[in-house]
Amino acid sequence: MRRTATWCAAAGVAAAAVLAGVAGPGAHAAGGDREERSAEVMRELVPSAGGPGCAAAVGRRGDVVWEAGRGKADLATGRAITPATVFDIASNSKQFTADAVLLLAGRNALSLDDPLSRFLDDPPDWARNVTLADLMHHTSGITDYQDLLEEKGVEVTDPAGQQDAITAVLAARPEDPPGRKFSYSNSNYVLLAHVVERVTGQPFAAFVRREFFTPLGLRMALSPATDVPGKAKSYDARDGSFVPNSSPWKQYGDGAVQTTAGELVRWADNYRTGRVGGPELLAGVTAGAVSVGDVLRGRGIAEGRYGAGVLVLPDGGLVHRGDWEGFHSTFKVSPDRGTAVAVVCNADSPDNFRAANRLLDIWSK
Repeated sequence: MRRTATWCAAAGVAAAAVLAGVAGPGAHAAGGDREERSAEVMRELVPSAGGPGCAAAVGRRGDVVWEAGRGKADLATGRAITPATVFDIASNSKQFTADAVLLLAGRNALSLDDPLSRFLDDPPDWARNVTLADLMHHTSGITDYQDLLEEKGVEVTDPAGQQDAITAVLAARPEDPPGRKFSYSNSNYVLLAHVVERVTGQPFAAFVRREFFTPLGLRMALSPATDVPGKAKSYDARDGSFVPNSSPWKQYGDGAVQTTAGELVRWADNYRTGRVGGPELLAGVTAGAVSVGDVLRGRGIAEGRYGAGVLVLPDGGLVHRGDWEGFHSTFKVSPDRGTAVAVVCNADSPDNFRAANRLLDIWSK
């Protein structure tokens, strides 16, 4: 899954481990053999520390209790992945976009029942039948903008911005009538970011920073820029070697949050406390969630309901994945919202979802 079919951050997070198995702050207080078991998960996830790798973190009620990194953040310089390494979390950014819309709904600035056409200057006819809830839950029937741009001959190696994506979406007709079925499309969240900008009159990144990152003390940034201080380089495996992978595309809303694994699990505690958004936002995360059926089968997630930028599992836990430019991330929150796990990688790592499951099992019991 790229940022497509999947579902900001200055460096400076205190490094707690350079190699897998070195515990982060508070880990020893947890007791037991959790640190060593977690270290083993990382060694299995990244067998060789000489190539690209992953960072992982576990949060308990807002505190990072374990974090580690293994592998190289930059093969050219030999810079190692540590807990301070920044990654593009790709589609795991969608939860911030959905929560921004829920925040505005709670302030009566918009309604999830509003048609998309309300927020467009010259809306196509079909936009009058698509609601914000359809966009949030991926039931709009709108084609993914990445496919639309590529149909026009715009490759991921060519420059393309937010307006290019929106223009391509509005010029095409949806594949299905709205509300009929779940169909994951990044177009939905690019359009939701546009809605936030139209309602607030400010750049989407500035709104998210003011309303979420700053109040929660999160060292994150929403930026589609490739070069972010402390960020890992991303790679594709090709012919037995690793090739740098980057794109000049600059869309946001569907992705573009830059952060560390540790900051991501710190953010997760808002799903427990409702510190930003209160009970109304927390209720909105799962309200109206729609069944994904077997759409995501084969991607590590076989069932669940898609809520506000996250998948709600049958046991009540939350999960999402993200993939873009060689970056891959898995984010999970326990059913009781007390424990969260993030695994972020800078090359394809097919076991990162399984690693997140194992870490959550180790630390939530």
